[in-house]
Amino acid sequence: MRAVAERTTGHPVPITGSWGLTETAPAVTNAHYDFEESGNIGVPLPGADVLLVPSGDAYEIRARGPMVTPGYLHREDLTEAAFDDEGFYRTGDAVTLTDPEDPDRGLLFRGRIAEDFKLATGTFVRVGAVRTALLSACPMLSDAVITGENADEVCALAWPHAGEVAHLLGRVATVDGEVVHDPELAEHVARALAEYNATVGSAGRVVRVLLLARPAGLDSGEITDKGYVNQRKVRQLRADLVEILHDGSESPAVITARSAS
Repeated sequence: MRAVAERTTGHPVPITGSWGLTETAPAVTNAHYDFEESGNIGVPLPGADVLLVPSGDAYEIRARGPMVTPGYLHREDLTEAAFDDEGFYRTGDAVTLTDPEDPDRGLLFRGRIAEDFKLATGTFVRVGAVRTALLSACPMLSDAVITGENADEVCALAWPHAGEVAHLLGRVATVDGEVVHDPELAEHVARALAEYNATVGSAGRVVRVLLLARPAGLDSGEITDKGYVNQRKVRQLRADLVEILHDGSESPAVITARSAS
């Protein structure tokens, strides 16, 4: 983005990062300095208290301050569950320190804790980070749901990016019922998947991908009211496809990194 901005305007354009929720009206942190990491959400704004609670290989970020709601209207049950004993709002978002030796370099957003899971081996999978890395490595995918809870490997259900597919193939992808079964597109995905897997560890390596033909549904809860894909809901409603990814079946629609030539 910086390169495009400078090429377009002829001079550098500052880019900032920030973080917050509807319940924090909205910002708690802000990056008021130059940074390189796209997930950098900065440091706490004046008046904001931030608490980092260990969660797997990251932290849940909790917030307290005048920007945080006092609670939910007429819902004392939700209010009580939303705050800890010190009055910090439990956001459910995961972060890590950009530099553990220098907190002033800010926090890195790592997705939603509620979406994360463990493999059967006990390896903790940070879903938000894996999803972001996978989509960056495979531009022919528009979004993905990471699977593998209590399984041996990480896999993904994914939606093809119509524009990228048209550019790659010169046509739309071939659909077979609920899934996309297109050997030519599969070759592109498999190659990108192999290149991605070569750069990450076991907790980030996506072994197989199944391309979905039907978009995520808002009415079914697969899309949240904030417009993003509800990972757990998709896994629940499409459990049969998740099973195909992980049961070792030889479904022709399943794409593996090993299928790239």
